[in-house]
Amino acid sequence: MKTPSPPAVVAEGLAFSYASGGGLTRADLTLEGGATAAVEGPSGSGKSTLLALLGLILSPAEGSLHITGTDTEALDVAERDLLRRRSIGIVLQDLGLLPFLNAWENVAAAFGPRLARHRGEARALLGDLGMEDLADSRVTELSGGQRQRIAVARAAVKQPALILADEPTSGLDPRTANSVMDALRACAERGAAVLLVTHDATVAVTCDQRHVLDGGVLSAARRQNAREEKGLG
Repeated sequence: MKTPSPPAVVAEGLAFSYASGGGLTRADLTLEGGATAAVEGPSGSGKSTLLALLGLILSPAEGSLHITGTDTEALDVAERDLLRRRSIGIVLQDLGLLPFLNAWENVAAAFGPRLARHRGEARALLGDLGMEDLADSRVTELSGGQRQRIAVARAAVKQPALILADEPTSGLDPRTANSVMDALRACAERGAAVLLVTHDATVAVTCDQRHVLDGGVLSAARRQNAREEKGLG
């Protein structure tokens, strides 16, 4: 009998505060592999802090965080870095793509500087995400939505258990935003847990879970998905 995989994320009572004020007061969250979750909230509500904690960039002042069953509090700095590299992919708001590389090279860069070793994996993932025709394009020649999808592919190429996306549809028109969400949903279909922060309720409603951060407190999930939001569940 196959042992079930642990959730990608189990966070209980996560808290972190900055010396200058603000941060995260309390967050409880469980996210299984293959699921998508959206965190909504106004600027300054703690969304960036939550992402930094889940991405193992910050260490919580209170609470516990397990990533794929690993208690992160028990890890030293090197072990945390290794867990992040192996199990977490991050889509930054400013993307961080390398302008002197083409699309597949930017995706392969997730593995390190020896790009040619991972050409096949990078090109295959771009194909799976519907971007095969962009593989050889310089990122400077691509639209904002296309670059965003390349960033999603780079975060997903190492098959992480968790993908974190910071405002992945910000500034995009609805059609382009939908193409980016299609790429993120495809990552979930490949088994990753996908969590994104957003100001856009029309994006959040398409996710399996919706959460709200306000005043540093993460609420319980609201209506579970778009079908229920529309009264179809």
